[in-house]
Order: sequence, then C-alpha cells, then structure tokens
Amino acid sequence: MNPFEKPLILIGYWSGGYADRGWPDVGEFVDEDWDEDEGVDVGLYLRNGLVARAWMGFSPCRLCDNATNGNLDLTDGVYIWPEGLAHYVLDHHVRLPREFIEHVRDRDELTDEVEVDDRWWRSFARPTG
Repeated sequence: MNPFEKPLILIGYWSGGYADRGWPDVGEFVDEDWDEDEGVDVGLYLRNGLVARAWMGFSPCRLCDNATNGNLDLTDGVYIWPEGLAHYVLDHHVRLPREFIEHVRDRDELTDEVEVDDRWWRSFARPTG
C-alpha cells in the first residue's frame, strides 16, 4: 500500500553519468548570485528528508566528480530527490526552480510558531530525589 496520496514529484536528477535518461543539465542551474541565506535554507531542507529508497552504488557529482555524492533518494512526502542534491545546492550554488523554493519556504513557515505539548514525554521521567 502506498502511503502517499499522489505520486512524488522527482527533482534533482541530472544529465550525464550512468543511466542518463534525458535529465536537465545541472550547469544550467548554477547561480553564483543566488541569495546565500535562501540557498542554505534549501540545502539544509534537502539534507533532512526521509529515506525513500536506496540504490546500489554512489552517484558522482556532475560538477566536481565527488564520487560519494550519495546512494539514497529522500522525500518530504511531496517531492523526492537524490541524497546528493544538497551538495549541489550548498557547494555549487545550484538554484532549483522557484516552485520548489516556495515549497521549502512554506514548509519552514509551518514550524515557525508550532505549539509543543511535552506532557506525554515528561510522564516517562523518573522522580528525582
């Protein structure tokens, strides 16, 4: 049974390398002038996805040939991306499409003023004294 209501939207697969299936050229997404804070926000978001699937072998970076750029696909329940996508964003200034950046911003805003109920967890603490 698939726990997701809709198919996950794939992002971050690049042309070149093994099994090139006509993906976009990562070089066309490099933006050295991209706002650094926004890039860091997006990169950290990408690092914190949930593991969706694992592959046998690592994908090399198409820009610096980093041979250990990951072997997992991560997800947030809406998008699915290769583990190494954060490397592209953080180390190579790869600016992803506006729709994805807005998605990251919207998800971040969901937790800005989250209310936390810690009573249940505190109920497991042993009395001190």
